[in-house]
Amino acid sequence: MLNRFPALTLPLAAALLIPATAGAGGWPGRTSKDLRISVIDVEGGAASLFLTPEGKALLIDTGWPPGMGNWPRMSETPAASTTSSADRIAAAAKELGVTRIDYLLMTHYHVDHAGGVEALLEKLPVDTFIDHGPNSEQLPPNADPRRVAFATSTLYQKWVAAYQGHPHISATMGQVLNIGSLRLKFVASDAQVLSEPLPGAGQPNPLCAGAEQMERDGGAENVHSLGMLMTFGKTRILDLGDNTWNNELKLLCPVNKIGKVDVYYVTQHGMDISSSPPTAAFDPLVALMQNGPMKGGDEPVIKTVDTYPHLEGFWRLHYSVRYPDLNPDPNYIANLNQQPDMAYPISLDITPSGEITVTNTRNGFSKTYASREARPHAAK
Repeated sequence: MLNRFPALTLPLAAALLIPATAGAGGWPGRTSKDLRISVIDVEGGAASLFLTPEGKALLIDTGWPPGMGNWPRMSETPAASTTSSADRIAAAAKELGVTRIDYLLMTHYHVDHAGGVEALLEKLPVDTFIDHGPNSEQLPPNADPRRVAFATSTLYQKWVAAYQGHPHISATMGQVLNIGSLRLKFVASDAQVLSEPLPGAGQPNPLCAGAEQMERDGGAENVHSLGMLMTFGKTRILDLGDNTWNNELKLLCPVNKIGKVDVYYVTQHGMDISSSPPTAAFDPLVALMQNGPMKGGDEPVIKTVDTYPHLEGFWRLHYSVRYPDLNPDPNYIANLNQQPDMAYPISLDITPSGEITVTNTRNGFSKTYASREARPHAAK
């Protein structure tokens, strides 16, 4: 049975349901007060691992099933896969000292986000499972066996089986969940988005003029995707999952209901069914794109993100094979066009005072940015 929690702050609710996990986040004697994030290369899928100062581990999405993805280049043959999404998540967890996942948040049930659940659970235990509620996308009649195997309806059944016997939250739009000192505000869930501006937001968005609805959405589950505004200290992080162009317009037009953010996950891996021009009102300082070599990073999206008014760093998991002329300085690309793919993540270290350090783990190149709240008023 699905448990729907009311839209309220939950600083302790989940902690009351699960035992304290000294191994979650691991490092004995760890004194860091920073939030650490690993944006994991799952080849055009999605998986990000967060470790709070309190040692709580949050994983957002699980990438592909073993044998699917872009290995080595858009291959879906199991023999061609050297490491699965679950392998890559486990490697990121080991690097952070994480031995269990306190919270696994599934934005939606498409195969590039939910496909890795079973394989992940063979490597890392999970305590609490978070989703948007039941699957919204049904199979067409007479689907072939392969399509059935990786359909959202099939993956949703596996997800439900995975959370049996565990705390389970179906997050509602507007709900707040505190994971240690990381605060998640759900700004989209199950096809519902914020109807009123958040405190400090609500500014008119001139980019809405002429913005039209889009007919394509990439599947109903995208429309139902969870979207989160995450706050840590003086830093605001926005991850809208695979929410669609039309949902973006609801959040941004005629006024920006979320306000400006510091770190922004480019929605939908940079596919052109999201990243409408009005998203420039989010005005991020740092953009992170979870693209693959042949998936995501579409030309109009890159050009839109490049126009964000105060963008200081546009970081990408992969070199774009399709649009080589749109690739930035290689220091801002974690994985170049190479064989075999080495699955380098992008790491972030965020201090409570608003210092945001982004590192390309391929070569150690890093840049440090100051969040808006950490800057003098004139610099905001």
